[in-house]
Amino acid sequence: VYLAGVFAGQMQSVTLNDEYGDIEFHLLPFIKPAHVRRYYPEADIISYEDALRAVLSSAPLAPEKRHVLLAHQFITAQGHSPERSDSEQISIGTLDNIDASVFSGFDYVALGHIHRPQSIGGNHIRYAGSPLKYSFSEALHHKAVTLVEIKEHGNIAIELLPLIPRRDLRKIRGPIEKLLSPDVYLAADRND
Repeated sequence: VYLAGVFAGQMQSVTLNDEYGDIEFHLLPFIKPAHVRRYYPEADIISYEDALRAVLSSAPLAPEKRHVLLAHQFITAQGHSPERSDSEQISIGTLDNIDASVFSGFDYVALGHIHRPQSIGGNHIRYAGSPLKYSFSEALHHKAVTLVEIKEHGNIAIELLPLIPRRDLRKIRGPIEKLLSPDVYLAADRND
């Protein structure tokens, strides 16, 4: 298990090896422009995207290796946002938006931050999603674990493995008398 806690000026990297060669995992905790400015005083860092570009450009990717980035930022694609849940913080305007184009050169980008598993800006850039439902807006979400198989450059297989919770989150509506009737509460798992 490798943890990237607080940003200390550069991405941490872990290199593993398989039959296709080296695969480098780059670990990047959540960063803000102020976190990055102190390490890159010569860079013009105003936005979150500026900050991420500065960090990524400081660690050029070796072309003979495969590269996976693990990050926790809010990524959009050409102005399109990922689908969010009610419990996810929304910044005013587009202050924290980072366009997916910053990830050119990575074979796969594994993202945190958004509760619904989904790709953004390409199938190889994916939000993992949360394992459980954390708000009523997620009641109809289908949770999954993303299984990623990376072979040689450009040969990636992605499979979503469904997560079925022991206790689900359901929304029911109606007058309290109806909701307390056996017809309603016996229709599904009462422990949800």
